[in-house]
Amino acid sequence: MNKEYKEKVALKNKLAKYYLGQAKKNGLSDTKLLKKYLPLELRNRFLDRGIIIAHLDFERVADAIANHKPYAIVSGANPSSALHLGHKAVFDLVSEYAKYGGQVFIPLTNDESYVDGKVNSLEEGNKNAHEKIIPLLPRFGLEKSVVFTDSDYPEIYVMAMEIAGMLDCEAVRMAFGDKAVKNVGQMFYRGGVQIAQILLPQIPKYGGPKPTLVPVGIDQHPYVLLARDIAKRMGLVPPSELVIKLQSSLKDPEEKMSKSKQGTAIFLDDSKDVIKKKINAAYTGSVSKLEDHRNLGGVPEIDAAFNLLLFHHPDDKLMATIHADYRKGRLTGGDVKRIATDFIVDCLIPSV
Repeated sequence: MNKEYKEKVALKNKLAKYYLGQAKKNGLSDTKLLKKYLPLELRNRFLDRGIIIAHLDFERVADAIANHKPYAIVSGANPSSALHLGHKAVFDLVSEYAKYGGQVFIPLTNDESYVDGKVNSLEEGNKNAHEKIIPLLPRFGLEKSVVFTDSDYPEIYVMAMEIAGMLDCEAVRMAFGDKAVKNVGQMFYRGGVQIAQILLPQIPKYGGPKPTLVPVGIDQHPYVLLARDIAKRMGLVPPSELVIKLQSSLKDPEEKMSKSKQGTAIFLDDSKDVIKKKINAAYTGSVSKLEDHRNLGGVPEIDAAFNLLLFHHPDDKLMATIHADYRKGRLTGGDVKRIATDFIVDCLIPSV
């Protein structure tokens, strides 16, 4: 068998094993029962296409939705630069679960941007938040959300100070690792502010204790665990978690889209030519030799262009067709890149 094809299949299997292993290691529930028992109106492409890989206590939120009880959703963004398609995927997911009446909270973490060295000042992060993120929220139907930059929102720091007093430094280092906590600001952010963001919807100002849904990548799972522990101590409802695959890098299926790594992300303000150039240069699940591709097929699960469609295209039937045709070699990697380019350009630049 073609060596290149074998390597791509092995990479697909490695990624699948990684997500399964992380879910099991962290005591998360798989999505089988959700897919089986959730009513159709709570199903969406993120669940059906395997983008949601696991959950923790999602039943609590589903019950609130079914019984028309208050619930909240928390999903923030780091305002170190413009939004990219990875952010769009998360905000689309938030919008899906907010449409049943959930109150959405979007903390814009200019303090995290600063203590992690991604911006030169709190003011720079604040400026990015107001110029590059907040104006785009109506695009996701999230204009009625509770949106704030951390440094402008006193409630966050009041709550963070209380929470920080409940955690010792060793607990924070054990949760995130020494590399994630290199300065005092990072210690306070990770051990106080981030947890306060998750629990903020339950303060009296917003109606008190209620189920809260937090969509995260597996790397952010420690935040939710700490928040659940603190919630119990504060008499609040432990937050629920949906663990999602993050939009893959255009360059490497083992990495996520990143603002800091050039050429790995498509930004929402990219031009048509830039989008086309980035997708044309993206990692492909197809082997180099056309004859071998026709015989062996492609590996869509690790193909960057296919994953753009998987995360963002609304048509399930079309996605199933593209997957089957690519897998059987009827579509080439170039074909999938052209389909993805046309769709993403239409999605981000409607006037083109």
